[in-house]
Amino acid sequence: MPPSHPSDDDRVTEEAADWCLRLQAEEVSDADRAAFERWCRDDPRHVAEFDAMRELWGLSAGLRPRVAATPAPARPVETVRSPLVRAPKQRRWALAACVAAVLAVGWPVGWSFGVLPGTVDVFLGGDRHRVVGLPDGSTVDLNVRTTLFYAQFRDRRSVLMDHGEAYFAVAGDAARPFTVFTAAHRVRVTGTRFNVWANDGELAVTLAEGGVTVSAAAAVGEEPLRLTPGQQGRFARDSRFGSVARVDPTRVLSWREGKLVFDDITLAEAVPLLNPYLSQPLRLADRRVGAMRIGGVYDVADLDRVVASLPRVLPVTIAAKDGALLLSAR
Repeated sequence: MPPSHPSDDDRVTEEAADWCLRLQAEEVSDADRAAFERWCRDDPRHVAEFDAMRELWGLSAGLRPRVAATPAPARPVETVRSPLVRAPKQRRWALAACVAAVLAVGWPVGWSFGVLPGTVDVFLGGDRHRVVGLPDGSTVDLNVRTTLFYAQFRDRRSVLMDHGEAYFAVAGDAARPFTVFTAAHRVRVTGTRFNVWANDGELAVTLAEGGVTVSAAAAVGEEPLRLTPGQQGRFARDSRFGSVARVDPTRVLSWREGKLVFDDITLAEAVPLLNPYLSQPLRLADRRVGAMRIGGVYDVADLDRVVASLPRVLPVTIAAKDGALLLSAR
């Protein structure tokens, strides 16, 4: 095999690091492992780079694939591996190893000062709703294609969820506030039940029980939104100030029962809620079609058929374009 282009090397390295992280996740599924084994079969370099990454960080040999990278390799893996491990990359490995050693020595000190977390967990989004437990006793309902990172510090609990939807039942602990960070906002609580929906900088937080504060990351020093049960706080993209409205939490949380409830909302509001469930995402041609309204209760397993029927109930057309379905006004 000829030496690969440096940018391709970086891609393989990033993918190997991503698989190391994913396979250590508490909620790794059989589908994840099957995808990993397919990745290993695709190119002998994948296994070589994964082994190098695994050995560097001292990860379990049990993470190694159960299958060979190729049915009948023409050369031993070691000979394929040499183009990847060039001098610049060796320096990167050495730097990474030094960082790991420093962290290993300094971690207890970092924990005691609240700088480093005691535990870090990642929960991978899938193709269906599922419930996961956090180390602090909290539970989270993850909607489809939602990935969540959890870090438990000495004096706080932090969740990172850039995109997707999740319902949190937070275990009460006044000494360790619980904060959900999205791409541009933060939701802070000590113990409560609430729903977070994040999409490309937009945010909707619905409170079912307890109390939360919601603020934009850029709004330093500004008074946050304070929600009471039955209220929803919303932030538009790039907005420092949100709005509060009274909602029915059972309707907002209907996704946990496999349903979407649209109460006479615009297509511009509905499309981001529909897209995670569709085999092809919807795109709106213009504001005119986005202003059209839709209502009803829909089974999330049947949404492709619902979208296909839209031209029969609304003055719209649907056309495939660039891997998506373009919705236009007739």
